[in-house]
Amino acid sequence: MRKKRFLIHGTNALVFTLVVLGILTVINYIAYKRGGRLDVTQEKLYSVSDQTVKTLQNVNKGIEVLAFFKEIGTDRREFQDLIKEYERRSDKIKVVFIDPDKDPGVAKSYDVNEYGTVVLVSGEQNIKLGLSDLISGGIVKNAEQELTNALIKLSRDIKKTVFFLTGHGERDIKNNAEPEGFGMLSQALTDEGYEVKELLLLRESSVPRDNSILVVAGPEKPLLEKEVEAVKKHLEDGGKAVFLVEPRSGNEVVALLKGYGIDLGDNVIIDPSSKLVGGGDVAPIVAQYPIHDITDDFKFATLFPYSRSIDLVELDGIKATLIAETSEYSWAEKDLALFDQGVAQKDSDDEPGPLGVAAVVEIGEKTRIAVFGSVDFVSNRFFNFSGNSDFFLNTISWIAGDEELISIRPRMAREGKLAITGDQLRIIFSLTVVVLPVIVLVTGIAVWWKRRNM
Repeated sequence: MRKKRFLIHGTNALVFTLVVLGILTVINYIAYKRGGRLDVTQEKLYSVSDQTVKTLQNVNKGIEVLAFFKEIGTDRREFQDLIKEYERRSDKIKVVFIDPDKDPGVAKSYDVNEYGTVVLVSGEQNIKLGLSDLISGGIVKNAEQELTNALIKLSRDIKKTVFFLTGHGERDIKNNAEPEGFGMLSQALTDEGYEVKELLLLRESSVPRDNSILVVAGPEKPLLEKEVEAVKKHLEDGGKAVFLVEPRSGNEVVALLKGYGIDLGDNVIIDPSSKLVGGGDVAPIVAQYPIHDITDDFKFATLFPYSRSIDLVELDGIKATLIAETSEYSWAEKDLALFDQGVAQKDSDDEPGPLGVAAVVEIGEKTRIAVFGSVDFVSNRFFNFSGNSDFFLNTISWIAGDEELISIRPRMAREGKLAITGDQLRIIFSLTVVVLPVIVLVTGIAVWWKRRNM
């Protein structure tokens, strides 16, 4: 009897195994024939990015990609795999592979001196990229980002400029070395096709208006009345601007923004859940994004260190919208004297979360404003934290009227901390400590009971 039961169980196991193998074989064959693949990495390292897809959809003129590689090589093979994804998504992209050893004349005409050079040509414009990685023998890790940024630059008919206000202790856009610098942000904007410049309003009579965006990033000293009036005139004339105002700073900027429906609180946001990523209570994690073009399909957490709250004021002719909010477990600490002593506790007069930390304003058809209650969130230290860079760059795209560029950019493999919100932690705790053990216990009891009664 026992031998017969063993034979039945063995046959069932064999049949089940063969069925599973058959299903996997069919799935693998279909994926192979259709060129499909499943990317399960958090950063989507083996898929072209959302930004690349959107950029290719908006390419409206022919672009020739001249790839100078040896006939045989790892770098050529890796580049072929990558560029096929571009060709598949746009008939405007034409790729030509050239071996510099066999066609030295063509290489010389484009001033190509190294293998792995890629030249993108559109009309009389061309951009040259060096994509070979001498260490690995393949292509560089950020090859997709380089290619897509080049396409964006070639596709732009008008060059847009981002002006960073200076003269009041604002963050340094040339500083790549220090954690508080804005060098990484400046480079990212340049890569996106913007021209980045500093603007000293003490010397200039006005903010350049045509195809420009003004950024006021954490002034430590007050703006003069003349400068405030220049900024106001810029906005009244249909200009575009971004303001980053951290707690206890920029009182004249706070007063200016109140006239545009933005009320910056005199407080510091406290969020205990920020400890989950190794930060302090003053670095709130944001995972709630109200509906807006900027936040559409945005699923990354962002971190807003040392931030103040943002509330909206209803004004005629002005459309103000929050685009990022902290969790319900945060609060706006108003007792700054106690905060300076290293103490923060939620009192009845403190505004409870969720609290706005980012907002945008539309006035008429042209004027667009973005306001952030933190400056550090796009500093060198935090720029590459989870979704921080994408969130800010998408805001710039919206401000500039380039909504088609709002996207998630290519990712590179890197070590990083997993951002977990309070709600997510509670779910993980419930599943691992309560639900799964109960399932195992119930299953064990059921199996024991069944065997006992056999």
